[in-house]
Amino acid sequence: MGHEGMQRSPVIDVALVDDDPHYRGMFASAVQEHPEMALVHVAATGLDMLGWLDDHRPDVLLVDLGLPDVPGLEIVKFGAMRWPQMSIAVVTLFSDEPHVMACLEAGAMGYILKQSPALDVSATILDIANGGSPMSPFIARYVLQRLRQSTKTAKTEMSSPKVEQEPAVLTVRELSILDYVARGFRVSEVAQLLGIQASTVSSHLKSIYVKLAVHSKTEAVYEAVRMGWIASPSPR
Repeated sequence: MGHEGMQRSPVIDVALVDDDPHYRGMFASAVQEHPEMALVHVAATGLDMLGWLDDHRPDVLLVDLGLPDVPGLEIVKFGAMRWPQMSIAVVTLFSDEPHVMACLEAGAMGYILKQSPALDVSATILDIANGGSPMSPFIARYVLQRLRQSTKTAKTEMSSPKVEQEPAVLTVRELSILDYVARGFRVSEVAQLLGIQASTVSSHLKSIYVKLAVHSKTEAVYEAVRMGWIASPSPR
Protein backbone atom coordinates (compact mmCIF):
# COMPACT_ATOMS: atom_id res chain seq x y z
CA MET A 1 0.00 0.00 0.00
CA GLY A 2 1.41 3.42 -0.98
CA HIS A 3 1.83 6.42 1.22
CA GLU A 4 0.01 8.83 -1.07
CA GLY A 5 -2.36 11.09 0.83
CA MET A 6 -0.66 10.49 4.16
CA GLN A 7 0.45 13.64 5.95
CA ARG A 8 3.28 13.88 8.42
CA SER A 9 2.31 15.52 11.69
CA PRO A 10 4.18 18.74 12.43
CA VAL A 11 7.14 18.17 14.71
CA ILE A 12 6.95 21.41 16.69
CA ASP A 13 3.78 23.17 17.87
CA VAL A 14 4.45 26.88 18.32
CA ALA A 15 2.44 29.63 20.03
CA LEU A 16 3.40 33.28 20.15
CA VAL A 17 2.29 36.50 21.81
CA ASP A 18 3.35 39.92 20.52
CA ASP A 19 1.36 43.14 20.33
CA ASP A 20 3.45 44.55 17.45
CA PRO A 21 1.73 43.63 14.14
CA HIS A 22 5.02 43.70 12.23
CA TYR A 23 6.87 41.25 14.45
CA ARG A 24 3.78 39.15 15.11
CA GLY A 25 3.31 38.70 11.37
CA MET A 26 7.01 38.03 10.77
CA PHE A 27 7.18 35.37 13.49
CA ALA A 28 3.92 33.77 12.37
CA SER A 29 5.09 33.58 8.75
CA ALA A 30 8.40 32.03 9.74
CA VAL A 31 6.57 29.26 11.60
CA GLN A 32 3.91 28.68 8.96
CA GLU A 33 6.47 28.43 6.17
CA HIS A 34 8.60 25.85 7.97
CA PRO A 35 7.70 22.21 7.16
CA GLU A 36 8.52 20.98 10.67
CA MET A 37 6.45 23.55 12.57
CA ALA A 38 2.78 24.26 13.20
CA LEU A 39 1.44 27.59 14.42
CA VAL A 40 -1.18 26.63 17.02
CA HIS A 41 -1.98 30.04 18.52
CA VAL A 42 -1.20 33.71 17.95
CA ALA A 43 -2.07 36.36 20.54
CA ALA A 44 -1.74 40.13 20.57
CA THR A 45 -2.38 40.48 24.32
CA GLY A 46 -1.16 38.81 27.46
CA LEU A 47 -4.67 37.97 28.66
CA ASP A 48 -5.41 36.14 25.42
CA MET A 49 -2.28 34.01 25.78
CA LEU A 50 -2.81 33.34 29.50
CA GLY A 51 -6.33 32.11 28.83
CA TRP A 52 -5.19 29.87 26.00
CA LEU A 53 -2.22 28.46 27.94
CA ASP A 54 -4.48 27.38 30.76
CA ASP A 55 -5.74 24.52 28.57
CA HIS A 56 -3.12 24.14 25.84
CA ARG A 57 0.59 23.29 25.82
CA PRO A 58 2.65 24.09 22.73
CA ASP A 59 6.15 22.73 22.35
CA VAL A 60 7.60 26.23 22.06
CA LEU A 61 6.20 29.55 23.28
CA LEU A 62 7.54 32.85 21.96
CA VAL A 63 6.91 35.78 24.30
CA ASP A 64 7.30 39.52 23.77
CA LEU A 65 7.84 41.43 27.02
CA GLY A 66 6.27 44.79 26.14
CA LEU A 67 2.63 43.75 26.08
CA PRO A 68 -0.13 46.36 26.61
CA ASP A 69 -2.04 44.57 29.36
CA VAL A 70 -0.01 41.90 31.14
CA PRO A 71 3.81 42.05 31.40
CA GLY A 72 5.46 39.41 29.26
CA LEU A 73 7.36 38.25 32.34
CA GLU A 74 4.05 37.10 33.84
CA ILE A 75 3.44 34.97 30.73
CA VAL A 76 6.85 33.38 31.19
CA LYS A 77 6.18 32.66 34.88
CA PHE A 78 2.72 31.22 34.26
CA GLY A 79 3.84 29.13 31.28
CA ALA A 80 6.81 27.67 33.14
CA MET A 81 4.66 26.81 36.13
CA ARG A 82 1.66 25.47 34.18
CA TRP A 83 3.64 23.46 31.62
CA PRO A 84 7.17 22.65 32.90
CA GLN A 85 7.97 20.68 29.74
CA MET A 86 7.20 23.62 27.46
CA SER A 87 10.16 25.56 26.08
CA ILE A 88 9.88 29.35 26.37
CA ALA A 89 11.86 31.88 24.37
CA VAL A 90 11.67 35.62 24.98
CA VAL A 91 11.88 37.67 21.77
CA THR A 92 11.98 41.34 22.71
CA LEU A 93 13.50 44.79 22.34
CA PHE A 94 14.41 44.91 26.04
CA SER A 95 18.10 44.18 26.66
CA ASP A 96 18.55 45.64 30.13
CA GLU A 97 19.84 43.57 33.02
CA PRO A 98 16.63 43.37 35.12
CA HIS A 99 14.54 42.02 32.23
CA VAL A 100 17.18 39.49 31.16
CA MET A 101 17.79 38.00 34.59
CA ALA A 102 14.13 38.05 35.63
CA CYS A 103 13.06 36.11 32.54
CA LEU A 104 15.84 33.54 32.78
CA GLU A 105 15.15 33.02 36.48
CA ALA A 106 11.41 32.69 35.75
CA GLY A 107 11.97 29.82 33.34
CA ALA A 108 12.78 31.21 29.90
CA MET A 109 15.28 29.01 28.06
CA GLY A 110 16.09 31.55 25.36
CA TYR A 111 16.41 35.32 25.12
CA ILE A 112 16.59 36.88 21.66
CA LEU A 113 16.73 40.59 20.82
CA LYS A 114 14.44 41.64 18.00
CA GLN A 115 16.97 44.21 16.82
CA SER A 116 19.66 41.55 16.43
CA PRO A 117 20.97 41.54 12.83
CA ALA A 118 21.26 37.76 13.00
CA LEU A 119 17.66 37.15 14.12
CA ASP A 120 16.47 33.86 12.62
CA VAL A 121 13.08 32.86 14.02
CA SER A 122 13.05 29.34 12.59
CA ALA A 123 16.56 28.59 13.81
CA THR A 124 15.68 29.92 17.26
CA ILE A 125 12.61 27.68 17.50
CA LEU A 126 14.47 24.59 16.29
CA ASP A 127 17.31 25.28 18.70
CA ILE A 128 15.13 25.62 21.79
CA ALA A 129 12.87 22.71 20.77
CA ASN A 130 15.96 20.49 20.55
CA GLY A 131 17.12 21.37 24.04
CA GLY A 132 19.23 24.43 23.26
CA SER A 133 19.19 27.84 24.89
CA PRO A 134 19.34 30.37 22.04
CA MET A 135 20.48 33.83 23.07
CA SER A 136 21.54 36.94 21.23
CA PRO A 137 25.33 37.48 21.47
CA PHE A 138 24.94 40.39 23.90
CA ILE A 139 22.74 38.33 26.21
CA ALA A 140 24.98 35.27 26.11
CA ARG A 141 28.05 37.39 26.77
CA TYR A 142 26.36 39.12 29.67
CA VAL A 143 25.20 35.86 31.25
CA LEU A 144 28.67 34.36 30.85
CA GLN A 145 30.21 37.48 32.36
CA ARG A 146 27.86 37.28 35.34
CA LEU A 147 28.69 33.58 35.79
CA ARG A 148 32.42 34.23 35.71
CA GLN A 149 32.07 37.08 38.16
CA SER A 150 30.00 34.95 40.55
CA THR A 151 32.49 32.09 40.31
CA LYS A 152 35.43 34.39 40.96
CA THR A 153 33.66 35.98 43.91
CA ALA A 154 32.86 32.58 45.41
CA LYS A 155 36.48 31.41 45.06
CA THR A 156 37.76 34.63 46.62
CA GLU A 157 35.42 34.30 49.58
CA MET A 158 36.50 30.70 50.14
CA SER A 159 40.24 31.39 49.93
CA SER A 160 40.46 34.68 51.78
CA PRO A 161 38.36 36.86 54.07
CA LYS A 162 39.70 39.94 52.31
CA VAL A 163 37.29 41.94 50.21
CA GLU A 164 38.68 42.62 46.74
CA GLN A 165 37.38 45.17 44.29
CA GLU A 166 35.32 43.55 41.52
CA PRO A 167 36.25 44.22 37.89
CA ALA A 168 34.13 46.60 35.86
CA VAL A 169 30.93 45.00 34.62
CA LEU A 170 28.94 46.56 31.80
CA THR A 171 25.20 46.01 31.55
CA VAL A 172 23.65 44.39 28.49
CA ARG A 173 22.38 47.78 27.33
CA GLU A 174 25.85 49.31 27.72
CA LEU A 175 27.40 46.48 25.74
CA SER A 176 24.76 46.92 23.05
CA ILE A 177 25.47 50.65 22.78
CA LEU A 178 29.22 50.10 22.74
CA ASP A 179 28.92 47.54 19.95
CA TYR A 180 26.94 49.98 17.80
CA VAL A 181 29.49 52.70 18.53
CA ALA A 182 32.30 50.32 17.55
CA ARG A 183 30.57 49.77 14.21
CA GLY A 184 30.49 53.49 13.52
CA PHE A 185 26.93 54.45 14.47
CA ARG A 186 26.41 57.95 15.82
CA VAL A 187 24.68 58.58 19.14
CA SER A 188 21.46 59.64 17.40
CA GLU A 189 21.48 56.50 15.24
CA VAL A 190 22.08 54.25 18.24
CA ALA A 191 19.18 55.91 20.03
CA GLN A 192 16.87 55.27 17.08
CA LEU A 193 17.95 51.62 16.78
CA LEU A 194 17.34 50.96 20.48
CA GLY A 195 14.18 53.07 20.73
CA ILE A 196 15.56 55.38 23.41
CA GLN A 197 16.51 59.06 23.70
CA ALA A 198 19.90 60.29 22.49
CA SER A 199 20.45 61.77 25.95
CA THR A 200 19.98 58.29 27.42
CA VAL A 201 22.62 56.90 25.08
CA SER A 202 24.99 59.68 26.16
CA SER A 203 24.34 58.88 29.82
CA HIS A 204 25.14 55.22 29.20
CA LEU A 205 28.37 56.22 27.46
CA LYS A 206 29.38 58.33 30.46
CA SER A 207 28.73 55.35 32.71
CA ILE A 208 30.87 53.19 30.44
CA TYR A 209 33.73 55.71 30.60
CA VAL A 210 33.64 55.67 34.40
CA LYS A 211 33.52 51.88 34.66
CA LEU A 212 36.37 51.37 32.19
CA ALA A 213 38.38 54.40 33.38
CA VAL A 214 38.59 55.86 29.88
CA HIS A 215 37.85 59.27 28.39
CA SER A 216 36.63 58.60 24.86
CA LYS A 217 34.55 56.25 22.75
CA THR A 218 37.69 54.99 21.02
CA GLU A 219 39.30 54.03 24.33
CA ALA A 220 36.07 52.41 25.52
CA VAL A 221 35.78 50.30 22.36
CA TYR A 222 39.46 49.30 22.64
CA GLU A 223 39.02 48.13 26.24
CA ALA A 224 35.79 46.24 25.47
CA VAL A 225 37.42 44.45 22.52
CA ARG A 226 40.51 43.65 24.61
CA MET A 227 38.32 42.09 27.31
CA GLY A 228 36.39 40.07 24.74
CA TRP A 229 33.06 41.80 25.47
CA ILE A 230 32.47 42.92 21.88
CA ALA A 231 33.87 41.89 18.50
CA SER A 232 36.56 43.92 16.78
CA PRO A 233 35.08 46.93 14.95
CA SER A 234 34.03 46.29 11.35
CA PRO A 235 32.76 48.73 8.70
CA ARG A 236 29.03 49.48 8.64
